[in-house]
Amino acid sequence: MKYEAIHKLTSSHSVRKMCIVLNVRERGYYQWLKQEVRRNQRRKSELDLVKAVENTFRDNKEIYGSRKIHRALLKDGIEVSEWKVRRIMRQNGFYSIVNKKYKAYSNKKLNGRYAADIIKQNFKVEIPNKIWVSDITYIKTTLGWYYLACVMDLYNREVIGYSTSKNIDTELVKRALGNAIAKYPNVEGTIFHSDRGSQYASAGCKNILSDHKMIQSMSRPGCPYDNSCIESFFACLKKECIYRRQYFNPSQVDVDIFSYIELFYNRKRMHSYLNYLSPISYRIQK
Repeated sequence: MKYEAIHKLTSSHSVRKMCIVLNVRERGYYQWLKQEVRRNQRRKSELDLVKAVENTFRDNKEIYGSRKIHRALLKDGIEVSEWKVRRIMRQNGFYSIVNKKYKAYSNKKLNGRYAADIIKQNFKVEIPNKIWVSDITYIKTTLGWYYLACVMDLYNREVIGYSTSKNIDTELVKRALGNAIAKYPNVEGTIFHSDRGSQYASAGCKNILSDHKMIQSMSRPGCPYDNSCIESFFACLKKECIYRRQYFNPSQVDVDIFSYIELFYNRKRMHSYLNYLSPISYRIQK
């Protein structure tokens, strides 16, 4: 373009003479120059915004979509529309990590006495320590299955206790429950809800609940929706952390689980249910 050529040669030639030679108006060149300054400012602003979106995306383990990235940017004082964030993410290949879930099943028969379903899929809780939910999930390593038991407070979806083991037994559940009680000991009257797994129906688990005057609740037979909140957490854990790595030993799993639960999920990960706050931020705010 003629104006661009003139701009590149202004250090060695007169603008007026170059305009005469190229048969363009001098006034037109200066109008173009003002517009070019504005265009460069917009380009710089766009690059800064792309960098901000990328940093937010990377800092949150590449799991946030445009809606949560948009919320995070607004919290950081960066005014931008969700539409623009979506466009930047699409143009720069910032896609939320999604992997196919691998589900393992146990062939062990269930036994023991079962408690009634008290919460009946009413997952909205107004105060802390009113309803805790728990479940066990499987994690694949090259040395075999590794098991994770978690306890979640439905009030703010915080994982308040967890434990891992090579064995899927009652001790796994007892340690997770014990860790939760140690963290939040005011549990008299707290409802503890789980599925009908033998670990939860065992005398060992029932004794801990009885000793602390907690109330046991269990899902109906064959109905995973009765415990869907903790199932949803496990799905997030696996898609956002576990399925992204290959584990050669349990210690590698323990490091990632600690990092995900304690450093990311509880303290940093935004939840739409919690008005885009992290579980601990929501608890503190209230």
